Amino acid sequence: MKLLKRVFIAFILAYLPSSLCAADAGKPNVIVMVVDDLGYGDVSCLTNGAVKTPNIDRLARTGVKFTSGYVTAPLCSPSRAAIFSGVYGQRFGFVDNEGGIPASQTLFPGALRDAGYRTALLGKWHSSGPMPHERGCFDETLCSHVSNPFIDYHHPKLARNGKVAVSEEYSTDLFAREAVEFIERNKTRPFSLTVTFNAPHILRVVKPFHLIRKEYEEAQAVGKVFDIPKEPMARPGEAVKYADQFPGDNARADTVATIAALDEAVGRILDKLQATGLDQKTIVFFLGDNGGHPENRSENLPLRDYKWSFYEGGIRVPFLASYPGVFPAGVEYSKPVSSLDIFPTIAALTAIKPPTGLDGVNLTSFVNGGNAASPHEALYFSMNGAGAVRQDQWKLVLARNGAPQLFDLSKDVSEKHDLAPTEPERVKEMTKKWQAWQVQMSAVTPAGKPTM
Repeated sequence: MKLLKRVFIAFILAYLPSSLCAADAGKPNVIVMVVDDLGYGDVSCLTNGAVKTPNIDRLARTGVKFTSGYVTAPLCSPSRAAIFSGVYGQRFGFVDNEGGIPASQTLFPGALRDAGYRTALLGKWHSSGPMPHERGCFDETLCSHVSNPFIDYHHPKLARNGKVAVSEEYSTDLFAREAVEFIERNKTRPFSLTVTFNAPHILRVVKPFHLIRKEYEEAQAVGKVFDIPKEPMARPGEAVKYADQFPGDNARADTVATIAALDEAVGRILDKLQATGLDQKTIVFFLGDNGGHPENRSENLPLRDYKWSFYEGGIRVPFLASYPGVFPAGVEYSKPVSSLDIFPTIAALTAIKPPTGLDGVNLTSFVNGGNAASPHEALYFSMNGAGAVRQDQWKLVLARNGAPQLFDLSKDVSEKHDLAPTEPERVKEMTKKWQAWQVQMSAVTPAGKPTM
């Protein structure tokens, strides 16, 4: 009898871990890729423009292309905070590049880690307060050694789990290699991998961005090419491949080479998922953190304006998602969605309990055709007294000083025709909604500097 009992206990001890592993193996993996200052016009599946991005386009073929995908802010730092948190940064006072995510704020990698996922962050970190390895969200980090808008492409100084070192590997290639190795190490258990590329953000400030914009637009107005001064971002010798495509515009050739390297990095990650057989059980999101800018020579056409602006060129970004068998392949979804939706969508698909008060929604039923409604009644934007509202096809732009502008984006995606003079009641109604939303947000300080 004692022998039988010992055999039974040994059997249970041997079987239980494998059972748990089998259960864990059924959970989908999560990969979120965020890119920096990539223009809407720099992704070929969105505009079929001069830049070709075959690997980014693969996500559109295997999943959903959100043609009206928005971030919450027209600049890097608060935009990325909303991606991680699933709430408007105004709720914790993070509205400009000087703020940060409070240590108490739940982030989606932390929620997944609490549910048993192996989590990692690779790339840029631009938020004051605790660094990623101090937040309890990530098992592994290789990211900015301090909160910073810049990472050196050629000699990146990064912190691995808090320990700082300089690499001689090109940053985009480094993050791709590290992502592939993380997938390999964790292919038998559920993981969450966040890759926050610095490409194609400028390497460093060479000239104030408002002066660059002025000179660029003046040259455009008279049909001249303005070769914007900037430090080379591409791998050595890569920009020359595009010199004939952009004659006299060395800055643009360099940026396109940088985007090509970024596209290759995305391809390496997707290839690894396929090689490990994980492509069918991995949720992948890909999005920009804000629009492009002449400063880094990225392109937003046909959208109006650039980063820092509440016109479409500042806040509508490349936004793709893939989850085979759940998200239909090759779908073009045109209703407005937000980076706020990533957290609740991941939570629903991984069956974890999200924190209360998220501002996003689970997109699953909308993209698979089960829900014909719009995911959001409206999307709101605000910074330094200016802002915008996107509601259905309508877009209200509110300047700090000046009259509101109204656009029908279903007919005028370039925002050339202001309809405010002929639609005063709609302008009034949308302005009231924006003001009510402003009151609802409980910002800690107007400067975007929350107590950490």
